Order: sequence, then structure tokens, then C-alpha cells
Amino acid sequence: MFILMRFLAAASLTLAASIAIAGDALPRLAHSRSVSFTATEATWSAVDVSPDGKTLLFDLLGDIYRLDRAGGRARPLLDGVAFENMPVFSPDGRQFAFVSDRSGSDNVWVANVDGSGLRQLSQDSGVEYFASPAWSPDGKTVYASRSVPSLLAFELYAYPVDGGPVKQITKAKPSGTEDFDQRKQALGVAASPDGRFLYYATKTGTTWTTRAVPPLWSIVRRDLRTGAEDTLIASPGGAMRPVLSHDGNQLVYATRQGTQTGLRIRDLRSGEDRWLALPVDRDGQEGGFYADLLPRFAFTPDDQAIVFSRNGHLVQRALHGQENPIPFTAQVKLEIGPELHVDQRSPEGPVKVRLIGKPSLSPDGRRWAFSALGRLYVMDVAEGAQARLLDAAGTQAWQPSWSPDSRTLTYVTWGAKEGGAVWTVGADGQRSPVQINQGAGYYTDPVFDTDGRGIFALRSSHHDRLRLRVETGAVRAADIVRMPATGGVPQLIAQAYGARGLALAGSTLRYDTGAGVMALASDGAAPARQVAAVKVLAPSQYVAASIVGGSVRLSPDGRHALTVTGGQLMLVPLPAAGPDGKPPLVDLAATPEAAVQLTAIGADTFDWNADGTQIVWTRGARLLHIGLDQALALRGRGQAEGAADMQQAGITLPRATPDGLLVLRGATALTMQNGQVIENADVLVGGGRILRIGTRDSFAIPAQAAVRDLQGKFLVPGFVDEHAHWFQTRRGILEPDPWDFLVDLAYGVTTGMDPQSFTPEVFAYQDMIEAGLAVGPRVFSTGPGFFRDTRIESVGQAELAMQRYRDDYATRNLKSYMPGNRAVRRQIVDAARRTGMMPTTEGASDLRLDLTHVLDGFAGNEHALPVAPLHDDVVQLFARTGTSYAPTFSMLYGARPILDEMIQRYQPQQDAKLQRFIPAAVLDEKTRSRKWSPPDQREWPRFAAQALKIQRAGGVVGIGSHGEMPGLGYHWELEAYVAGGATPMEALYAATMGSARTIGHAGEIGSLSTGKFADLLVLERDPRQDIRNTNSLVQVMKNGRLYDAQTLDQQWPTAAPLPVQWFNDPSLDPLPPPSPEGTP
Repeated sequence: MFILMRFLAAASLTLAASIAIAGDALPRLAHSRSVSFTATEATWSAVDVSPDGKTLLFDLLGDIYRLDRAGGRARPLLDGVAFENMPVFSPDGRQFAFVSDRSGSDNVWVANVDGSGLRQLSQDSGVEYFASPAWSPDGKTVYASRSVPSLLAFELYAYPVDGGPVKQITKAKPSGTEDFDQRKQALGVAASPDGRFLYYATKTGTTWTTRAVPPLWSIVRRDLRTGAEDTLIASPGGAMRPVLSHDGNQLVYATRQGTQTGLRIRDLRSGEDRWLALPVDRDGQEGGFYADLLPRFAFTPDDQAIVFSRNGHLVQRALHGQENPIPFTAQVKLEIGPELHVDQRSPEGPVKVRLIGKPSLSPDGRRWAFSALGRLYVMDVAEGAQARLLDAAGTQAWQPSWSPDSRTLTYVTWGAKEGGAVWTVGADGQRSPVQINQGAGYYTDPVFDTDGRGIFALRSSHHDRLRLRVETGAVRAADIVRMPATGGVPQLIAQAYGARGLALAGSTLRYDTGAGVMALASDGAAPARQVAAVKVLAPSQYVAASIVGGSVRLSPDGRHALTVTGGQLMLVPLPAAGPDGKPPLVDLAATPEAAVQLTAIGADTFDWNADGTQIVWTRGARLLHIGLDQALALRGRGQAEGAADMQQAGITLPRATPDGLLVLRGATALTMQNGQVIENADVLVGGGRILRIGTRDSFAIPAQAAVRDLQGKFLVPGFVDEHAHWFQTRRGILEPDPWDFLVDLAYGVTTGMDPQSFTPEVFAYQDMIEAGLAVGPRVFSTGPGFFRDTRIESVGQAELAMQRYRDDYATRNLKSYMPGNRAVRRQIVDAARRTGMMPTTEGASDLRLDLTHVLDGFAGNEHALPVAPLHDDVVQLFARTGTSYAPTFSMLYGARPILDEMIQRYQPQQDAKLQRFIPAAVLDEKTRSRKWSPPDQREWPRFAAQALKIQRAGGVVGIGSHGEMPGLGYHWELEAYVAGGATPMEALYAATMGSARTIGHAGEIGSLSTGKFADLLVLERDPRQDIRNTNSLVQVMKNGRLYDAQTLDQQWPTAAPLPVQWFNDPSLDPLPPPSPEGTP
């Protein structure tokens, strides 16, 4: 406890320091590295020409360079930690404007032409985007497009250079009520020579083009005197990124010709319009276009030529003549954040259960009751106490709750085949379990009546729960029912749509709906009424407003509420109802000081004890409780966590490791170890690991070993899905043998990493699989991600939050998803270095965000960069830093993903194997209503080619499927990679060793090597001849157990059929008899 309190004090000091430097440049990160190389190419580089025509400014990897117009050596003008781009000269050539994050957030800046005299024009401090600054002709104003994630649209602003008031010129929501599809964009501005008009590109809709197919953009001209806006160019190929000649007579713009982007020039006097350059780099319409739809290009001072970047190089094209290259070399020197790759090893010995269910503290305060992996436990409230397993009539028992006399427990069970039930059992284990409900259903949240003679519970449809595609955040129809404690027919008290967290306070039932806490009399005599609501900061940057908290528990007296936001437990004193009778509403997003933050490390589940004097919560497998009065007295962030009484559940189970020795003989082994291929191989497997591998008879075979002849087959390491979302798993009350784990394993994914699971139940599933309670791949996860609502304000605060992942969840992997501005992201990097965590992240279709992730040292970057081609500067950045890259072609940024085409090509809804492992309703939902694209509009091979560049340069590329089409979708990712130019062996390497390195487990998976886990695939056909042969799976071995790939029947060490899944058992949901012939 003392150590935690001292850590909290240190965190407070760190916070104070971070506030003190808020206006300064981004501080250097400890243990930073450096990367140096000579660049002759630049990706998505904006270029401008000085008014005297002698000098160019351009950006490269977040630094701004100065270059003679004829080319040559580029000299850094602004470099260092800050990411700075989009430079543009002032009309007199003495200054330039640019976008920089040196304040910690993106803002518009100006500097003298020699790089001195930096001044910040915009004063934003959150997560903002700025694009394409441009000067007014008099040099007094810098225009720029600005957006915030919650708006998802760019608006035009004017920033006075002298520091006067900022003026907003356009509004994405002119009336204030426009939804995402009706918002107006304003991007890439150019001012007329007289300063009266502004030209810019516009479209109606969100930043991400998801509901319409390009072209969508047109160019408009706005009269700054009247505010009138007229459409100037509405080309069939769209019109973007206008650039005006100095005399105002000619306008160059980007447009599409088929699938290519080119530049056209229009004479604004005559209306003549012709091609100027085709092709140029592909525009960014299908991406986030946070750095505009095309990089800046510029007229020369005499208006006889334009200078632009194409294919990584700078070129000058005369308006009526030839094109000349402007070659450059830049000595790039970048400061890179610390090395955050963690070489991880899986534990051996017993499985230590990492996650327990919501506990219940007995009314007498002497015992805990809780569930873990579907088993029921009771434990004394005492230091060093051991948990005792109760007989709960099966293994799937959940949500125990005490009787008023602390002698009996009620709990629920649930299974995919048998449905749900409500039970009671003696807390001392002397009285056997008794099922008290009659009738099928899915029951949750059982609670005794105050006299102990009845039990209330929530009842929902078992049928609906099974067929719900994603349970996270789902709202279910529910009934509140009461049953006699001795058993009987449930009595309907009330219908309560969306109800969860049922509790009883005296004669009042309370429940949370996600929109507020409701209350009604326990006899149901009057309708439910709302009694309180707590709003919290929305996790996503794309939501502007606060939202009603995900789960709220009122104290029995109704004066306090508990909720979790950003992973931390909050105690909220509730004001009295207003004079108008409206229930109290507390907005913690607007007034975080209205609550006491009880934790700094975190909380998973939480509740009150029976009389409301104690607050109880869990963190992983820890149980904590503290008195309400003490918690209210400890106002400091997380101080209650340090003062709380804490116990470890201490549940362990035997690790499921197969016995015996097995030799796989005669196959061709593609080991993925330095390109090694072993013909006629012997692979000795035992204890879940590869004990020896070599050519046949190259080592002695133990006499007791079984031998399987695989002559003519091919062995490859098990696939590692480094981006495997298992969104379909049930939450809260878990499901044994979830189908989404089974389908992955059946298709050869022997290891998966879920890089953002929303809730921590994935760790319970991991424990179930490791203990042999469920069948599935090797499961790893980051757990819930760090989002905006994590509210990182200091390195020390981030360190504490990471402790839950490292020490309670036993993971070193972490997902950071747009938690704040760059200053916040660098605090996460620093904290990860200190705690030994390995954070991955994603750029959300923002190239600048992607690149700063790499520069700051994040271990991985998920999803494709939204532009293609990537040139040698970006390729070298990834290759030299070691930041892993996972393009996820099924969820692709910058182009249409592969999913629609693959579904239409292969029609997986008719695949018998897939039907064996995915419920028909889910498969139907995943495959229906897919869009067709002509072959020339399929851009994903181009994006695959960019990932291949990184891999061939020595970078780390992994393969991830995003869970869009479980199991089979992983093979589509490999097919897409090969379509981009990868050889099958390169694709296989990315799917095995590349992905293993990406998730930090290359020391134990990813290759067929002595000492590694025995995770491998047996293929009928050679994948080197055709990557689609990866789907010729015959057998799958995971952790030394051999399965039939078609059925997942275990073949070794013992033969055991996979139980029939609920959706393949017609007796569980029989169809009605057919209608008589001729019935309409």
C-alpha cells in the first residue's frame, strides 16, 4: 500500500511538471534513438516556390527542407522532434507558414525564411487537423482548413499574422443540425490576387468516404465580401486541390481520369480546360485526406510552369512544354523514441487465473463469493485466505449473490445448448445446488428479496443471445422476474428493455439501462422511473458530447453512484432531485471534480455491499473493498485504491499439456527459419513443443514415439493473426468453446492477437484455452485500449494505468487509439518504456499520425498507411526503426478493402467447412449486400505492394485479418499480399515470423524450430506454387495436439471428436413441420 501511495505522489509531481511546460516544445524522450540515411524520395511531399523563383521548400518525414530550384542538396530548415509540414512562402518571400505539432498539438505557425522567429498562429491544444495553409495576397492573413475528429469535416479559418482575432469562414454545419452525411467540407484554399475571392475544394459528407464512390469533390469560389459561394468546376472526374496563378487568370486542379489522378489547367478568362499532367500521385479521396487530397504544388513566379511532387520526386512542368526533374538529396537525421519491442515468453506450470467475475461481499462482511472461468468460489475476507470451490451443478456458474442471512448463494448458469437457469446453494458447501426457475431463458443478475424467500433476476431470450453477432455494447430486451427461493414458476414484475445490473434496495428494484438508472417497486405496482444518470467522456475522439456512463450502480440509500470511465472507478456524490422533479444528472466529462477517483491502476467490476457502507471492486483476480466514508475522505486520485483492503483470488488450474511423443515424418517442411526448407523431414513433438527437426533419420527417434506418415504433404508454421478481433465472443457470462476461436483454429490460425478487445474477458478465454476448458488458438490480447477517456495527463498516470495490464492481465501488449494529442502519445511511450509494455497503435487513415507513431517509437502500427505509393523515405523509416506494419487488407485505409471482392469471388456462405464453424445467421450477415467493383478499381494490390517494400527493406510486416471473416479471411489476406507482388514464401514469412515478431512472441512461435511451441499446419498442396494452397489444410497442430482441419476432431495424443456446435444440432431449434402442399 505504501509503495502505491508513494507512486501516486510521484505521478502528481510528474503531472505538475507537464503542466508547467505546456507551451514549450515537445520534450525529448529518454533513451531515444536516431535514424540517419540519405533520401532521394519523399512521400506525399508538399512543395512551394519562393517569390523570386530561386528556392523551393518541401517537407520530408516531418522536417522542412530548403532546396535550390534547380535541385541538389536539400538543407534542413526546420527539424527536430516536432512534425512539421506543408510549408508555403509569404507573398514577399520573407516568411513561410506551415503546420507543426511543436506545441504538443497540431497548429498553424509562421517563421522567418531562415527558420528563425517561429510564431504560433492557431492556439489549439486538443486533437485537431490542419491542412494546406495559404497566404492572403497582402501577407497579413494565413488561411487554413481545420477539422476535429468529432466533426469529421474541414472548415476554413483565417489566422491574422499579427495575432488578431481568428475568423471562421466556412461552417461544416451551417444550421448546426447537419448529420455526418450532410456536412460541408472546405479544403485546399487559394486566394485571388485582389484578396476578394477564395478558391477551395468542397464536398458534402464526412472525412471518410464510406457511403459514396469518388469522384465527389468540386471547386467553388467564395466572395469574402458577400459570403456568396459559386461552383466553379464540377468535373466528371471530380475537382480538388486548386492552385491559382499569380495573375489570377489560370487555375490548376486535380481530377480523376478513370482510376488515375492528373492535373488539369483552366483559363478563367476563356474557360479553356486541358490536361497538364497525367498521371500524378493518386489522390486521397478514399482515405482520410487529413493532409489534403493531394500534396501542395505551386506555380513558378512567371506563371509559366508548375512544380509538384510525383512518384517521390520533385518535377517542374512547363504549361506549354516539357517536364524537367528537380533531383534532390537530403541527409535525413531523425530522433526516434525508445525501443519498445518486448521479447515475451508464455508462462509454464499451472494456469494462474487472471480475471474473476463481479464479486459479492456477504452481508455479515466475512466472506466473498465470486466466479472464475465459470466456477463458483467462496473465500474468507482475511489476509492469506484461500478460495474454496463450490459444487455448482456444472462448471458454468456466474454472478453469485448472498442471501440476507449470509448462508445461501444464488447464482446463474448458462450454456449454448442448455440455456440458462437460476440456482441456490449453501455457502458452506453442505447443501447441494437447487435449480429454482422453470422455463428456458438467459438469466442474469440474481438477487435475494429482503426476506430471503424470493429471488429476483433479469430474464432474456436464450435464442436471441446465441444469435447476437456482437454482444459488446448491445442492448437486450429483458424481463424482471421473481421466483420463490425454493423454486417455482417465475413471476413477471416488469419489462425492462436494456436492463442490466439489477439490485434491490429495501422494497425498490434498481437497474441500469445505459441511459440512466431506473427504479420501481419490487412488486411492480408502478412503472419504472429514472432516478439518476451519470455522464462520462466518450472514449472515441469522433464523439463530441459526453455520454451516459456504460454501467452505474447506486448506493442503497441512493446518495452515491459508482461508475467506471477510462478504466478507473469513480465515486459520484449525487445531488438531490431538482425542484422540477428531474432526477439528478452528473456530467463527469464537464466536471470531473464532481467525483472521487477511487483508482489509478484500474477496476474491472464494481458494486456495493448490502448496506452500502462498503465499495467493492475487482482488478484482474484481485478483490478490493473500502468503506464509503474513508473513500470520501481520500479525495486524491487513486488514494482509495492504495488504502483499500486487497486480496488475491489465487485460483490456479493445471495447464493442458499433451503427454507422449509424436514424429511427423516425410513432409516437406517450410521452416520459415532463414529460408530453410527440409525435404522428407522428421519433426519430433512432445510436451507441446518441437523437440527436434531435421531430415529423415538425422536424429534418433525415441522408441515410445508414435509416427505419422506425411509423405507428399507440406508443413508450415501455424499462422499468427496479429490483428484478430474476436468481437463475437460472449461477454460477462462466458461461453465455453466459442465458435470464433474454433473457426480460426480450423483454418490454421494457431495464434491470434486481439489488439483492442473493449472488455477484459479475452483474458478469461485465454485462461480457459490454456487450462483445456476450451478449444482454440493461442490467444493473446492488449485488452481494452487506451482511448481518449483514459485521460492521460502525465507519464506517472500512464504508468499506473499500465500496471493493470502488466501485473493483473499478464500482458505486455497495449493498444493506444487516438488517446490525445502528440504530447499525450509521447507520455504513453515514455510510460511504456518504464513499465516494459509494448504498445501498438493505428493512424486512423491519417498519414501524419501514422508517421509520428513511428517517430515516437511505438512498437507497432496497425492498418495500412492511407497513401500509395510509399517511397523510400517512409520505407526506410519503418525498416530502420523496427516499428511493425500490419496493412489488414480486409479493413483497408486509403482504398476499398478486399472483403467485398473475396466474398463475391469465393461465396463463403456456401462453404461447408465454414458453415460447420459459424452460425448461419452470422455468416449470412457477413456476406449479404456486398458491393461489386470493376477490376481496374481494385486498389488493394497497390497497397499490398507498399507493405512488401517495407518487408524487403528489412522491416517487420505482419498479417492480420481484423476478424471480418473469421478463419477464412486470413487466407484472403495472404492472397492479397501476393497480388501486391510478394512471393508465396514472403507472404508465408509475414504470416508466421513477421506476425510473431509483431506481437513480441517470435522466440516461441512463428517457425519450425527446436524448442518452439508445436504449432504447425499440414497442407495437401505446395503453397510455394500457389498461395491459395494454404487452404488445402489437412491437419492443424496447436500446442502439440493434432486436429483434423475439417472437423477439429482431435487425432493425437488421443482421439476425441469435437462436440457438435449448437447451431449444427437441429434438435435444439427444430423447424416446424412443412406446410401442406399448396398452402400459400
